[in-house]
Amino acid sequence: MTETKRSAKVLRILVAVLLAVLMVSGVFATMLRSHASTNEEYCYNYLVNTMGLNTAAAAGLLANFEQESSFNPTLSGDSGSSYGLCQWNKSRKTALINYCNSNGLDYSSLYGQLSYLFYELQNEYPSLLSTLRSTANNSGGAYNAGYRFCYDFERPASRESKSKARGSSASSNYYPKYAGNGGSYTTQATTAAPAPTQPGNYVVSTGGSNLNVRSGPSADTTAVAKVTDGTSITVTEVSNGFGHVNVGGVDGWVSMSYVKAA
Repeated sequence: MTETKRSAKVLRILVAVLLAVLMVSGVFATMLRSHASTNEEYCYNYLVNTMGLNTAAAAGLLANFEQESSFNPTLSGDSGSSYGLCQWNKSRKTALINYCNSNGLDYSSLYGQLSYLFYELQNEYPSLLSTLRSTANNSGGAYNAGYRFCYDFERPASRESKSKARGSSASSNYYPKYAGNGGSYTTQATTAAPAPTQPGNYVVSTGGSNLNVRSGPSADTTAVAKVTDGTSITVTEVSNGFGHVNVGGVDGWVSMSYVKAA
């Protein structure tokens, strides 16, 4: 074989390899986009249907999820000290795992992490949850939700600039995408009903998780028991958003945000 023919053969092989790499890269990129889109829509549906956020507030959280993890619930960051959708870090990562293990949830799943996020907002960030639930359902509201969730919950380095960037992404990208639904998604945005304020008969409604029964009418008090989703309870008194109950002979208080009328 002459040197010219040998060079031509090598060149053809290199071109074939390059084309193969490009094809595989394109397929892989498509798979990644599909994965992110599917997870994004799952998150949106949960935020609206289970957490009771409107489209603008949900857009704010989606903008943060994108920056933290690209909607990948198994992503590890910071040399393994951060994990998941919101990149829960160190003790917060441990709390995520413990919560899911205690409630029969998979901490590596979107459902498990979103369930913990809802629990965390209710118990650790009630003011932020109240702000999100009262967000104006427009592009300005989306900006505010994206900004506040980043600034108050995620608290990254360069906090102010990143909060502004995520607010802008929520307003210009995610809110227009989901506003009006366009027939593309399975849910319509709704506003959460206010928590009940009167004694009476209720059913625990947590979306699959157990509800803590606490020693006092506050999220800061000790959990003395748990009650499963769907359990009928009788509330004899309401104070500070918590209802007094007796569960299996144990007196305590449950958050009225996680019950509905029987």
